[in-house]
Amino acid sequence: MVRFGILFILLVLSACDNAPSTGTPPDTGAPTVVQDLLEGDIALTPDPHGIAPLTAEAVFNTKTPVRVTLTVPGEERVTQTFPAATEHRIPILGLYPDTDNQVTLRLESDEGAAETTLSVITDPLPEEFPAVSIITADRDEIEPGWNLNSFRLRDTPERASPFMYDPRGVIRWYLDLPVSGRTSSPERVANGNLIYGFESTLYEYDMLGEKVNQWEIPGYRYHHEIVEKPNGNLIVAVDKEGLDTIEDFVIEVDRETGEIVSEWDFRESLDVDRQTFDDDEEDWLHMNAIFYDERDDTLIISGRVQGLAKVTADNELVWILAPHKGWGENGDGEDTADYLLTAVDADSDPYPEAVQQGDEDAPDFSWVWGQHAPLILPNGNLFVFDNGENRNFSSNGDFTQDSPSFSRGVEYAIDEEALTVEQVWQYGKARGEAFYSPIISDVDYLPETGNRLIMPGIISVFSPPSYALMTEVTYPGKEVVFEARLEFKNLLEGDSIFGDSIYRAERLPLYPDAQ
Repeated sequence: MVRFGILFILLVLSACDNAPSTGTPPDTGAPTVVQDLLEGDIALTPDPHGIAPLTAEAVFNTKTPVRVTLTVPGEERVTQTFPAATEHRIPILGLYPDTDNQVTLRLESDEGAAETTLSVITDPLPEEFPAVSIITADRDEIEPGWNLNSFRLRDTPERASPFMYDPRGVIRWYLDLPVSGRTSSPERVANGNLIYGFESTLYEYDMLGEKVNQWEIPGYRYHHEIVEKPNGNLIVAVDKEGLDTIEDFVIEVDRETGEIVSEWDFRESLDVDRQTFDDDEEDWLHMNAIFYDERDDTLIISGRVQGLAKVTADNELVWILAPHKGWGENGDGEDTADYLLTAVDADSDPYPEAVQQGDEDAPDFSWVWGQHAPLILPNGNLFVFDNGENRNFSSNGDFTQDSPSFSRGVEYAIDEEALTVEQVWQYGKARGEAFYSPIISDVDYLPETGNRLIMPGIISVFSPPSYALMTEVTYPGKEVVFEARLEFKNLLEGDSIFGDSIYRAERLPLYPDAQ
């Protein structure tokens, strides 16, 4: 059988090729077989770089420019057309696991067209991968694309293996990243590649698993997040070495030179002594997400144990979205309370002081608690995953609280001039414990439909089986049009606070150039 990493030279013989599908009459001299279009043979390499087992690459030359259309057959077939050229390196993505995939290449030129079939046999998925079940899928209402998940295996040491599954729940692509430790969330950037970090190195890989770039960040250690700016530079959440605090710095790395061109020290702009949510002096902020707002060249950062904050390129505070309790001076000597957003209702009237302080909720307002993944929507509002852990200071940061709160995707309208915040939409609260993830998790805006994607990254942490949900709802109607359940196999053990988990989720086309 064909196995990963073995190079096959496919001799495309006239007798084996299919007849052309263009209907061109034979007496025109148009090609009727692929070999008539080729210079030499087709070289097929399954898993060409050894870390993307459900991929292959076909390399060949043609006598004249031809367009190539690739088809991977199946219940969810993959079809991708590549521009006319004479030199071809065709990435084959979306193979079925544990299958003899009969992949078709159709070559079309001005003289005619022909097809050939390549056989790529794949191994089964790793046993430790989660079981994916599609609960709901309204194909007329959901956002097009496949589902990219940042999967963390709670082995010793931790491993990261991002994967994509199709609309039927079949995992059809994954990377076995060549690191042994926490990598959090590989991000798919504008060119379609994935960027992630480990320790003091950042990496860029393409969908075939080829490493195409690497940057060193001496003096810093990556954690949680990389964001690509429109100019290609990378915004990276880091620890700065040699300090007694962690997860409270951001750097900007020049994509071309690798130079560190900017640094944000959140000990200067925020109150490092605030301990209302948690009393960990080292991990006082626990920054878990960054959003770059190109409208005004600012950053919105999520500190799990502090709240959300917006800062300028010079690390000056714009606002803080968090319960008002406990805010004091920052490292620059400013009173951070002056930047707190006041919670208001639809009539712009402030809520009572108990709501502002975070001691209780209003019927139509709650602050975020232990939040992740903030982003700015096209309407200018803020959308974020509100984990709900320690809501209203109920458990002093104890993950094992007996009565877990609710998680939700929540949208806020922020008036930066008046320094007010109004809650305008939410989904998840009504689902209670079945939608509650005290850690990690994600939200996204889906641009073609306007739907919202909301993903609790690990539910039922302390009473396995643990699982994640990937839920797509209409906006503003909140109708569930897609939901997948991903049940984990490597569960809570020993001193670990959780087992396997999914840190982030995206709805994306399989082929990057289809974005």
